[in-house]
Amino acid sequence: MRVTLKHISDDTGLSIATVSRILNRKRRRYSENEEKIYASARKLGYPFFTNADENGQVSIALVMKLFEGEFYASLMNGFYKASENSTSDIVFSYVSEQNNNYVDDILRLSKKHSGICLFLPSMTNNDYLKIKEEVGRYPIISLLPSKNPKIDTVCFDSYRGGYMLAKHFQEQGYKKFGYISGPPNRADAIFRKNGFFDHIHENDDLELVWSFDGNFTSVLGKAAFSDYNNAGLENVAIFGGNDYSCFGFMKAAIESGYKIPDDFIIGGFDNISFCENFTPELTSIATDFRALGEKSIRIIENMITDNSESFGNISMIPVNIKIRNSSTPKR
Repeated sequence: MRVTLKHISDDTGLSIATVSRILNRKRRRYSENEEKIYASARKLGYPFFTNADENGQVSIALVMKLFEGEFYASLMNGFYKASENSTSDIVFSYVSEQNNNYVDDILRLSKKHSGICLFLPSMTNNDYLKIKEEVGRYPIISLLPSKNPKIDTVCFDSYRGGYMLAKHFQEQGYKKFGYISGPPNRADAIFRKNGFFDHIHENDDLELVWSFDGNFTSVLGKAAFSDYNNAGLENVAIFGGNDYSCFGFMKAAIESGYKIPDDFIIGGFDNISFCENFTPELTSIATDFRALGEKSIRIIENMITDNSESFGNISMIPVNIKIRNSSTPKR
């Protein structure tokens, strides 16, 4: 059904003339009637919200928390490069680290941009549901896997990455495996763990001998090494969950006299550039942020063109393994 001004008029109880006047203003005034009309238009899927601005330009917001670090720089750079092949503008938007109620921030941004890509690891399924209820057919996707069937997702194949790393460790002749987990509320961390564990469980001669609850930081990577060292283990192949955890673990191990990869081997996830600058160089699952950006932009633009709605579709971006010295002991 094509949504018209009359549908919005019937939904809000305001006249067609009022609806038309407010939706055709060049600048928002944020009056009570205006807010009511905009909310109705989103709910019903009126195409005003999936078109360009008054200058004819489509803008897509990449929404994330304001973090320092190479991972987030790589994410932004990937979207920037992806936008070179698109007519859409990419705008980087940040929400406060102190504010864990993202819904209001995202609704505010939806009034300014043609579509939104979310990278907010702390968002819950309830947050996604609230946003979807408010924006209706407005183009919005998540860049992290979630269990929400209402929001389309574009994300890296974390499960495959964990599985590939375990297989690589096995090919190096290792039988004993260890794992540093990521945040328990992050689906990508869970998928990495599941892929790693599944390969172990598929092979009777492999064994998980150690694990540690981490959070994707070098600080807990150091704490993980202390736990590993106290366990008195030897010749273990360790998946650090991500690169930062590995760096913390390796630094603490080297300071304690361990030699890598002679005493243990280790691999991470994300393949940030520091993997090549650390000694030894870190084996890692490589992610293609430009491909993530290109796929995300294409999906948003298709939603805009077709005035279509998210139905919880998942698009996986392939990953590969970059093998370096940290996981290739001399034989």
